[in-house]
Amino acid sequence: MEYAEFFKWFNPIVVGFVSAALASLLALRKFKQEKVWDERRSAYKKVIESIEELIFWSEQVRANHCCEPTIAVEANFDSSIREISKFSATGSFIFSTDFQKPLEQANSKIHRLIFEVDEESKPDLGSEREMADWHFKLANGIQEILEELLPKLIEIANRDKT
Repeated sequence: MEYAEFFKWFNPIVVGFVSAALASLLALRKFKQEKVWDERRSAYKKVIESIEELIFWSEQVRANHCCEPTIAVEANFDSSIREISKFSATGSFIFSTDFQKPLEQANSKIHRLIFEVDEESKPDLGSEREMADWHFKLANGIQEILEELLPKLIEIANRDKT
C-alpha cells in the first residue's frame, strides 16, 4: 500500500474524528450551561415561593388579629423560614452575588426580628391576647422586610436568566 493511498483513507477518518470530538464538546458545554440554569431557576423558584408563603402567613396573621375574614389555608411558617435560611447560607454556590446579598440581609433581619420579638414577649407568655399581639408584631415586621425584598429578587432573577 502506498502512502498516497493510505492518506486517502486516513485523512477523512481523522477529520471525522476531530469534527465529532469538537461537536461533542460543544454539545456537552451547552448541556452543562442548561443544567446549571435549571438548577438556578429551581432555587430562585424555591426562594421566591418561600418569601411569598411568609408574606401570605403575615397577611393571614394580620387579618386574623384584626378580626377580618381569612382564607382557611395554613401557611407553613417554619419551612419557609428554613428555606430562606438554607439558601442564604448555601446560595452563593448557585445564585449571583446580586441575588445572594439581599437574601442574606433579609435572612439576618428576619432572624433578628424573631429574636427581638421572642425576647420582648417573654413576660407576656401567660396571656393569650398578649401573645397574639406579639405574634401580630412579628408578622408585620416580617411582611415589611419581605415586601421590600421580593420585587428586587424577582427583578434580579429575571435579569440573570438572560
